[in-house]
Amino acid sequence: MNLVIEHKERLNKASNLMIEHDVSTLLITPGANLRYLTGYKAKNLERLTCLILQENESPKLIVPRLEKLAAIESGINEIDVEIITWDETESAFEKVKRPKNSGRFAVDSNMNSSKLLNFQQLFADSKFTDAGLIMNELRSFKSSYEIDQLLTAGKYIDQVHRAIPSLFQIGDSEIMLAKKIENLIIEAGHESVDFTIVASGKNSASPHHEPGETVIKKGDVLVIDIGGTTPSGYCSDSTRTYVVGECSPEFQSKYEILKEAQELSIQAVSNDFSAEQLDAVSRDHLRKNDLAEYFIHRTGHGIGMETHEEPYIVHGNKNQIKDGNAFSIEPGFYIEGKYGARIEDIVIKNGGKSVNCNNTTKDLVFI
Repeated sequence: MNLVIEHKERLNKASNLMIEHDVSTLLITPGANLRYLTGYKAKNLERLTCLILQENESPKLIVPRLEKLAAIESGINEIDVEIITWDETESAFEKVKRPKNSGRFAVDSNMNSSKLLNFQQLFADSKFTDAGLIMNELRSFKSSYEIDQLLTAGKYIDQVHRAIPSLFQIGDSEIMLAKKIENLIIEAGHESVDFTIVASGKNSASPHHEPGETVIKKGDVLVIDIGGTTPSGYCSDSTRTYVVGECSPEFQSKYEILKEAQELSIQAVSNDFSAEQLDAVSRDHLRKNDLAEYFIHRTGHGIGMETHEEPYIVHGNKNQIKDGNAFSIEPGFYIEGKYGARIEDIVIKNGGKSVNCNNTTKDLVFI
């Protein structure tokens, strides 16, 4: 896919959504939204860098003069975005034209409060809203290019999970194993490590446990949730559960129920379900087997240029799951003081079916 065409299409779709939502000006500062729309991975400085979309105006990027060459090198000129620079003694905010109509200003969800306050002071007679109403809708539907990138990210993180049994050594602490995994995440093809959860023994009952000095010992359950970002900017995220040596029949039985719940959820992606209906699939299966009270988080989250984005697979989200949506399916159970388990795959609804980005075994892996 030609990325110039891809980014032009994204900018055009954003402009169309602005009209639908009565937005006269869209202000996007450095972060995932700016990279998504333009390909520019800008530094988030105290100085203002901001993409401006306005009705009947060509897209413009306001940048400090010292960042002009970096913006050009990103290829932003190729997608017909005009670069407007500002000097240290100028007001960057005054480079934004007053819109021709009375629509709202939509500002990037991650814009610094100081920058937002400057815009609000300058355009005091305008109403401001969160650009999420446009950007979430745009980014939640993946193009064929994005689907390919997520499949590649999934292959990279699968390589890491396959190697974990050979990485582990008796005497490793959680943090020692985490550092080994982090090195492998980079070697597998990621540009950066986003997170490495290594939770052993009783710590496995904490879904977001930070790896510490706990030594991993024989008989421990080991929940490993890892992810990184690829050079193209797309994220991986996958969880597998391991056992050092042997586990109790009780845990094995519970794990098999969890695996069934996760597989049922993936199969249900092909149904015409809302996000909350999909969330209910694994939850209902765990409820039938007296495990639902230990499933303490949502079934999943969207993923793309950020690890967590729309759509969220959770009770209360009545939006339909549609083609192009990419998200995790990650039911778990967490019994405080004993152990926990989670199985997580990234799936994409495409052609009415579920496409798995992760394809390592979901069986308990005994190390």
